[in-house]
Parts: sequence; C-alpha cells; structure tokens
Amino acid sequence: MLYDIEQLDWALNAPPEQIPAKARLIQVRGHEVLSVLPDRWQPPVLVEVADAEDPIWLGKVGGIPYYATAFRDHWLTEQTRLVNLRDLLVESESAFAVASRAAQLVTWLRQHQYCGQCGRPTTRAYEEHYLACEPCRLRFYPRIQPCIIVLVVRGDEVLLAQGVRHQHTGYYSTLAGFMEVGESVEQAVHREVFEEVGLQLKNLRYMSSQTWPFPNQLMLGFIAEYDSGDIVIEPNEIVDARWWPLDQLPKRPPSASISGWLVDTYRKERQSKGKQAR
Repeated sequence: MLYDIEQLDWALNAPPEQIPAKARLIQVRGHEVLSVLPDRWQPPVLVEVADAEDPIWLGKVGGIPYYATAFRDHWLTEQTRLVNLRDLLVESESAFAVASRAAQLVTWLRQHQYCGQCGRPTTRAYEEHYLACEPCRLRFYPRIQPCIIVLVVRGDEVLLAQGVRHQHTGYYSTLAGFMEVGESVEQAVHREVFEEVGLQLKNLRYMSSQTWPFPNQLMLGFIAEYDSGDIVIEPNEIVDARWWPLDQLPKRPPSASISGWLVDTYRKERQSKGKQAR
C-alpha cells in the first residue's frame, strides 16, 4: 500500500465542543510546518500555543486530535524549526497526510475570504469545511484538483521523463498532468501522454492515489502499456524522455511518492514474473 491506512483516522463529523488537552496544532507557512523537535516532525500541543485563534479541525491520526492554523513569525524560536512538506513525505506517510490536509485547508481559507460572485466576505462554517456567502446562497468547499500520473511500460523498460522545472535536479519521473473539464480519467491519461511524448497506450491499470499539496492536487496513479509511436517531446514541458531498463534506472523520486511507488511496484511485478518463468 502507498498509504498505511490503519494510521489514518480522519473524523468527518464536527469538531469536539472543547479542544482536547492532547490535541496538537499544525502551524502552516506555505509548504512548511512548525516542529518542536529537532530530529523529527512534531507539532506543539495546541493548548500551549497562547495566541492560536480559531484553529481548523483536521481529524485524528493514531487517536491524536489535530488542528491547523496559519503560521506566525514569533512562533519560530531557537527551540522550534520549520519542516518542508516534501521532507515529511520521506519521514512518515501519516505525517505527510495530516500536514498536507492542514496546508491545503489553511490555503483555502486564505484564498476564499470573499465571494467570487458578489465580492462580499464569506462566513466560515464549523459543522463541516465550507465557506458561505449568505446573500448569494453559495457554498465554497476546499478545492481539490484531480491529476493523472502514469508509468508507461514496455516489457522490462519504463518511460521516464525530465520536466522543464526539474532539469537542474537530474531527476526523471513518470508523466503527469491535470484533468480537463469534461474528460474521464482514462481520457486524461491518453491525452497527457500523447501531448507530452507522442505515444499511444493500451491496457491502462489504475493503481493508487496520493494527496499532493503543491498546492492542492489529488494524484491518480496508473500503469499503462506502450502501444505505438516514437518519442516526440513537448519542449515547453519536457526536456528529455527515454526508455530506461529496470536495472538501469536514473535518479528518480523516492518510493514514498506515487511516482517512485509506481516504478518500484512495476519492477517488483517484473521480477516476480521472471522468477515464475524459471
């Protein structure tokens, strides 16, 4: 499993009437969160943060209640530090999940303070996560942008590409892109791959999903077989794309990310088939 589901215990009901004594507060600054420990991420106990106003209820992880709020500069001291969400991805899937939820909800509240139709201030609801414009009778829920991410395979080879934004890092990754309005997930997989590298696909397999708070995506992961075509990159998005043998893979994202997980999963599948064929 990409996620350790047993460790994720999101409460979808309204928050407790009183903040539990052991509740922790995730303080968000962009894609960073505050930690009170030097060697691993741990947010502070909420009741110990004196000026935390109107925190956002997140749910529970491992039985511990979590809340979130926007970061304030004076909270960063010699005893605390800021941790990037990408670092949490490697440290702990559960930590990444709850911190991602916090970052996305804090961003959503900041970006939707006013109604997009009439311009009046919105009102925050507490029984569930939405902002309301009473004059327009509109509700604005947290925004989630679905994206496809796909590993294209050809026997013991996989297609990995280097995006324009990552050309100085040396990383190669799977192909990904946003879904368009009106298309299915499968249509998005075929379209994105053809647009970015000019290949046709067959035998799509949905594998797993992952929240990706950069800023608010939900990555829907697939493995798809190569059908036809030659690699023709889209130069505005892709610097290089090529077939890589599974035993000669380039620098790539860690297995804690869905991109790295797709590659590792397929490699294990091929190794298992190789053993069975002997």
